[in-house]
Amino acid sequence: MKPEKQNQHKIPQVYLKQFGYLDMNNQWRISAIRRGEKFTRQKSIESFYSVTSIFDVESDDPIIPRMFEQLNCDLETEYNNIIAELESDGTLSNKSYAYLLQLIADLIVRSDYWRDWILDMLNNENKENFLQLILGHHCEDFAEFKNIKQQPFFRILSESPPSEIVNRVLIYFIDHLMLRLWQYDITFIQSQKYKPWFTSTNPVVIHNRTENNEILAKESELYFPLSPKFLAYVHFKDSKDKENQLRYLTTNKIHIATDEQNSNLQNTIMKNPSDFVIFAGEFKYRME
Repeated sequence: MKPEKQNQHKIPQVYLKQFGYLDMNNQWRISAIRRGEKFTRQKSIESFYSVTSIFDVESDDPIIPRMFEQLNCDLETEYNNIIAELESDGTLSNKSYAYLLQLIADLIVRSDYWRDWILDMLNNENKENFLQLILGHHCEDFAEFKNIKQQPFFRILSESPPSEIVNRVLIYFIDHLMLRLWQYDITFIQSQKYKPWFTSTNPVVIHNRTENNEILAKESELYFPLSPKFLAYVHFKDSKDKENQLRYLTTNKIHIATDEQNSNLQNTIMKNPSDFVIFAGEFKYRME
């Protein structure tokens, strides 16, 4: 039996409110510009980027259909605690640090960009190899890994239409990302005064410098505008690539952006594939 339809947000409302403002009617809104347009829109946070039951999982088990959405909600509840800790302590506790890594993985897979990427992989002739890549860590040993394609749970995913299994695969993909992210370090970059960070409908920027569809190797870097004030820079500290000066900053500490860093990071956020770029506060712009 399917659960009742539910309005579900691709971008958490609690996150958007950090970038938003209250209008004259006491409603939360954000200022956003659609790719290709030359003016900002004032969008209602309550309805922005929400879709009916977008994260529901196909299953006859009554516990499973809302599993993805429940995970989203559980992680979102820690978001304000993370911001509050950075504001008060200038660093994160182990608990908040761990939640932030999980929130980053969750926001990656909730974006349209990565959903489309996963659907492409599931429609690809290498579908089974991709599934083996993100499911392999569930195997107890190499012998089980070699025979994973014969396992019932694998066959269900392999033989089902992509549209029916995409949310189930996205949950597995979060798990796969977390195996990598647990090895990464986070540094916090504070925006300059009167120059708050932008964000977008694909809020986590991944510079993934690998081949063969691998995600998050040692040289990869992530940028996440955590709020208008704080940006999380995520990287593997033992990477051989030391070109980016942000790699040298102290882990789990706040560093104020230089002029050059501010410009480079804002451009990085702007260039990330997304439908909308989102500004902090009420911002009205139109190019005549």
